[in-house]
Amino acid sequence: MAKIRPIMKIAALVVMGSLVLSACSKKLPEETTPSTVATEATTTVEVVETEATEETTVETEPAETEPSHGPFSTAVVTDRVVDINGMLSVKDGTLVNQDGDPIQLRGMSSYGMQAVGNFFNEAAIQTLAEDWGCTVIRFAMYTVSEGNGEAYIRNPDKYFQMMCECIDLCIDQGVYCIVDWHILGEGDPMERKEEALDFFSRISAIYGDCPNIIYELCNEPNGKCFDNPDEIVSWEKCIKPYAEEIIPAIRENSPNNIIVVGTPNWCQHVDEVVGSPITGYDNIMYSLHFYAASHGQDIRDRADIALAAGLPIFCTEWGTTSDSGGGTVNTEASDEWMVYLKEHNISWCNWSIGGPNAELSNALKFQSKVLTIEEKYLGHWPDEFISRSGYYVRCQILEIPYEPLEG
Repeated sequence: MAKIRPIMKIAALVVMGSLVLSACSKKLPEETTPSTVATEATTTVEVVETEATEETTVETEPAETEPSHGPFSTAVVTDRVVDINGMLSVKDGTLVNQDGDPIQLRGMSSYGMQAVGNFFNEAAIQTLAEDWGCTVIRFAMYTVSEGNGEAYIRNPDKYFQMMCECIDLCIDQGVYCIVDWHILGEGDPMERKEEALDFFSRISAIYGDCPNIIYELCNEPNGKCFDNPDEIVSWEKCIKPYAEEIIPAIRENSPNNIIVVGTPNWCQHVDEVVGSPITGYDNIMYSLHFYAASHGQDIRDRADIALAAGLPIFCTEWGTTSDSGGGTVNTEASDEWMVYLKEHNISWCNWSIGGPNAELSNALKFQSKVLTIEEKYLGHWPDEFISRSGYYVRCQILEIPYEPLEG
């Protein structure tokens, strides 16, 4: 839910070395393949603007860093979670693996895909899976970007291809991935229903019943109905009717994959689904979002109501900070939430990684000079490049004690 501020482009010559993106174009029917694929050596990286207002060109040499850093991270997890757990499903109101055993997925959500450049390459996905222990990675496909910037609606071929590349990398790495149709500024999912139908129909047609994929139909419904500004976006009026049109399109190709449906008020009011859930389909879950410095027991009380009614919940986005992405990193409030999610076997993804934004919720210090431009894209990030929020979340994913880093 953290908002994207206006962005500036930084043209960075990135020597990718042996990094190879696993493109999905070979899997696409001709009619869905983008007509052109960029082959230029120059990579455009979109960076969130904080104070500067002029465009800046940063070249990779000479690369002076500050301060010095410790060793790059190495693998601590060797298990391939999808190979072990297979196709997920919902049983008795909770997420289970192919053997029917409860499973809690823990991982990271990307920043907006329109702002991450080439961050999600083979090295980054490997680092998140093996060094951080992520069992799931969420890819936030913004439909529109604040300030009328480029996102899916303005360039669907580019971002469809980008989503496929990320899915392929997760399949190769053996982790689960969430395909997130990330509405935010629009608020009402019905406003982009036709585009969503096309998007999910094509993705599901390519990947079918691939066990790695989880579909998230609409991030954070909020605000007013797009066709009636006098009505707020509600479960009955907007979200449920939208989901009841998108789900059949996915189920035509992916009969069993988990589908997560957004809930009212930025996915905080999951209790409003009680008494009127989606029926006629299995393996449907409902999203819960929170930011620890802004949301506490009141949101957990709403989740308790939903859980008591048997609704399966997936926390597809949460943050350690306030809901603006800023404020403070509140580890005490986050601890309360981590205990709650663990007790109720609620899977989660933390916001966010991959964007060069200056939000405190960013897991990496992407704007720092701890690493060179090239090193930032090589994965296995040293502790000095990881933010306080990122280090805390990495400890939660790995289920190891959190002790704040010095400095």
